[in-house]
Amino acid sequence: MLRRKVIGSPNIASPCSALQKSDFRKESWQTNSMTDQNIKAKQALIQQLRAVAEKETAWLEKNRLLYTEKRSRLDSLIELRSNSGGVSSEEQELSKHVALYESRRFAMWDLAKEINHEEQNLAALKS
Repeated sequence: MLRRKVIGSPNIASPCSALQKSDFRKESWQTNSMTDQNIKAKQALIQQLRAVAEKETAWLEKNRLLYTEKRSRLDSLIELRSNSGGVSSEEQELSKHVALYESRRFAMWDLAKEINHEEQNLAALKS
């Protein structure tokens, strides 16, 4: 019973009959407007990602020498530990610092991949 009311309703039929095939063309203003908005949104996202990447790169470069020194010291402590046993508090601390740096360096690779992916999406939107 409910089904008959919905199908026969003049409120549903009239908006559909008012639509024309030309309203759905690729060149319609709605499609162009949405594409322009999508392009601007992609450009903004890429700019934000690049800003994060620049800050992260600066941090990695600033701390690279310190990381190298800590990595070397940690490797020495690990080698000494294999002879004497027991993990020192210095080794634990260095291990945390080294892991942090390496984690941020690997995250930078992921960020670079994401930027490349978004740039490819932007190029596809523009074409």
